Amino acid sequence: MAHIEVLSEPPVQELVPIARELYVSPVIASLLWQRGFRDPEEARAFLRAGVDRIGDPFAFHDMERACERIRTAIRNRERILIHGDYDVDGLTGTVLLVSFLEMLGADVDSFIPARSDGYSFGSTSIAKIRQGKFGVCISVDNGTAAIEEVRTIQESGCDVIITDHHHTGPICAPAFATLNPRLEDSGYGFPHLAGCAVAFKLAWGLAASFSPQRAVSKELEEFLIDAASLVALGSVADVVPLVGENRSLVRLGLDALLHSKNPGIRALIDVLGPGKSRLSAEDISFRLGPRLNAAGRMGHASLAVRLLTSKSYGDARGLAAEIENLNRERQRVEGEITRAALEQVEADPELESRRILVAAGEGWHLGVVGIVAARLADVHRRPALVLSLQGDTARGSGRSMHGCNLKELLDHASARLTRYGGHAAAVGLELPRTELASFCDELEAQAQATLPPFRAPRIRADARVALGHWTTAEIKKLGELRPFGPGNAAPRFLATDVRFAPGMRRVGPGARGVAFTAIQDGVQFRALAPALGPRIRELAGAETWHIVYTPQLSTRGDVSPIELLVHAIEPARTTDVTDATISEPDSRTDRSLS
Repeated sequence: MAHIEVLSEPPVQELVPIARELYVSPVIASLLWQRGFRDPEEARAFLRAGVDRIGDPFAFHDMERACERIRTAIRNRERILIHGDYDVDGLTGTVLLVSFLEMLGADVDSFIPARSDGYSFGSTSIAKIRQGKFGVCISVDNGTAAIEEVRTIQESGCDVIITDHHHTGPICAPAFATLNPRLEDSGYGFPHLAGCAVAFKLAWGLAASFSPQRAVSKELEEFLIDAASLVALGSVADVVPLVGENRSLVRLGLDALLHSKNPGIRALIDVLGPGKSRLSAEDISFRLGPRLNAAGRMGHASLAVRLLTSKSYGDARGLAAEIENLNRERQRVEGEITRAALEQVEADPELESRRILVAAGEGWHLGVVGIVAARLADVHRRPALVLSLQGDTARGSGRSMHGCNLKELLDHASARLTRYGGHAAAVGLELPRTELASFCDELEAQAQATLPPFRAPRIRADARVALGHWTTAEIKKLGELRPFGPGNAAPRFLATDVRFAPGMRRVGPGARGVAFTAIQDGVQFRALAPALGPRIRELAGAETWHIVYTPQLSTRGDVSPIELLVHAIEPARTTDVTDATISEPDSRTDRSLS
């Protein structure tokens, strides 16, 4: 029997002030309450999050030291290297700092290791720094755990300034200055910034450091506001929680994306089609981010850097076309490896009792193993690692599920690993091929000791809301809760006893989705269930159904202005619906939308 849990309705006396003072419906007041905004002023600040909610960069203890060293380098014409990373977070932060330092007249260059070189500083990084005779190296999205490499670089006469956001052990790299909000002694009060956002903090701090009053000039402020577009791309693509300062940065950046003067960003957005009037976090997650990532996954991330630093729209369009071709190749390779990995784990006779999944294959493309791990985790609802076997080495990535801290899990099963790192939701690792079987056994034992047993997922909804509740004005109000993602999940509502009109059809890539018309009490809306295509025969029957959905404004004006994004459909006659008490703010991650 299917089971749907609906969050219990908050106390009416607590909703009335929120609804009255913010001029919102009880439905939206309830969503705000569930997310922890139980005071009208707190709720108002959440809805209007903007520049004023962005923290002071000088809260970082090392910010003044970092800015002073960079100013000295610019004044003395020392060469500065920005050492980035090959994912969207790392490359957008790299572009941001290169562009900003060029604007200040610095002698600056960038370097991003190839994926085959591994994450963070390595031998190729050290060689680049020595050959280029750089006086300062600024990392983006890496470096905190590169203890020996940073020591070597420092001893060679190049000062390293680390901007990073990854978890680390008790010892950090001995850099000249370190800006990492995850470190307990960083001084910064918000630990969830993406790597590109820490780079943005450095740029903002540097801009302010030229004034004794720390006032940013109009020219530099305009650059930084535009550069928030890069922060939005990197933050959403890196799946950081869209709460607190991240929410403000991404809201600012989504607006900046549409108005950006950057030719590369313009060419990238044109992939979405002409006349795009607004952008959402979902556009980054599903369309823009994967294309930028394709450069680093299938070729080299420097292609994406060249796109985002293009000086002309014509050059940018050519580079965007190259990236589009790489993205299509990425989709093909990803599909092949996903099928092989699913077959491998599903052939395991102990699959049902596994707390964590591991799949490994000969020569699997390192650029897509992280995506495949996410697919395995989604399908089997538990953490997954996917490794590529190449020569004597197994190297790959892992993705979490159900709140499992994957980095901590590896910490306790790391004896056989030669290299690993990451954070709670995603990790990278490397080990000798001969140690793989023993590592899998030790990892599963640790998972059995620390993770709860697998349970079939219950379908969750925020509230029971009939289809007739929704108007275009109400959905626009609902949109003020955006951007949706980790920590601020897209709202989901339950509509009961819904009928489907004739004419249901399969749609989308691989016909994975199903499009139909949902009818309840005489109200009908066009609906799309992106993952339920295989159930079309069952759904086309004469039953009444319970649907869990998110209402949205249609992008097409030919029919109703309202449509439904449907997450789950269950038979009304056999589905159990219960209330789930909520005592803490709801921070569910909506993986389907983020």
